[in-house]
Amino acid sequence: MFISGIYSLNTEIKKTESGLSTGSIDIEIVEYNQNNQPFNEDGKIVMPGDEIILIPKINNLGDECFIRTKIEYIIDNKVFPLENYIEGNYSTWDNIDGYYYYNSKLSRESSIELFNKITIPNLTSEYIGKKVAVHIIVEAVQAKNFDGNWNNVEIKESIDRTYDIDYDGESNIIYEDNTNHHIIIDNGFFDKLGNMLPGDSVSEKVKILNKSNSKNEYYLSIDYNNLSSKEIELLQNVKLLIKKQNGDVIVDSNLSNKDNHILGTYKKGEGDTFIIEVSIPTSIDNEYSKLFTKIKWNFSDKVISKVLDGQENPKTGDFGINLSMTVFILSAIGLLIVLLIGKKTENIEKEV
Repeated sequence: MFISGIYSLNTEIKKTESGLSTGSIDIEIVEYNQNNQPFNEDGKIVMPGDEIILIPKINNLGDECFIRTKIEYIIDNKVFPLENYIEGNYSTWDNIDGYYYYNSKLSRESSIELFNKITIPNLTSEYIGKKVAVHIIVEAVQAKNFDGNWNNVEIKESIDRTYDIDYDGESNIIYEDNTNHHIIIDNGFFDKLGNMLPGDSVSEKVKILNKSNSKNEYYLSIDYNNLSSKEIELLQNVKLLIKKQNGDVIVDSNLSNKDNHILGTYKKGEGDTFIIEVSIPTSIDNEYSKLFTKIKWNFSDKVISKVLDGQENPKTGDFGINLSMTVFILSAIGLLIVLLIGKKTENIEKEV
């Protein structure tokens, strides 16, 4: 009976592991003087007409992004026009609704200067002892999958987590049983899940061809272990879509679902090609940035019925018996015989 049970289990298994990470939009502003040293003249006494060399530089610490800035030049609560007193790159950007928009993408690990010089206006004596202030706000949004509409963007602070900007994803085969080569997956299966951003989508192909003398059912399941609650939340938000090559969707789920996803049942010589797609919705925000996790892809099949002489077995009126059923019956008969012998022996001992 034990052997019969084993025979009914999955007959081919492939297991691969993929690393999945989310990208990050992360910028900083650092201020320098004319010698490219940190600016340290806060609190300096200035006179009308003085020129102050102040160079705010935006550093992109994350993925490629678009940026915009809002700059205010204020002396004693009075706002002064930027174009008259602050010189630099920002003046060539698109000025819309109080923001200056940089009209190019700011690439990864790159920097750009906002301006380089501030001039103190010719002020009257009433400004003696008043404070001169420059307020700078810089905001960034991912360049990938961005439609250009800043009105739909909710600006949030970047998450303070360790972040590998160069991680492109990786995968490795954990276990592969190629006895019959029913399930064919490409090398590097889902090895492009690194630094994914909202709106990103990655897909792979899986081919199934039943080469055995049986009718089989094929499965895919997702597995993972020891993940943080935030990582599991991320997987719950990552969409998993499986469809046949003709476009028919057979699985619409997420990566946190550990259930067996049935890919189909195929007779000998039958099969199909499947597109497996992993995507992050645009609604995901900074809360899930800079996360890294690993998931396992488990492909398997199970024998539904054996085939003899090109026919499925068993069928009505067919005297052929499935091998697993044969083993089960023989095992049951053997067990019954053992029980009878044990009973007879017990009776003899009592009589003696």
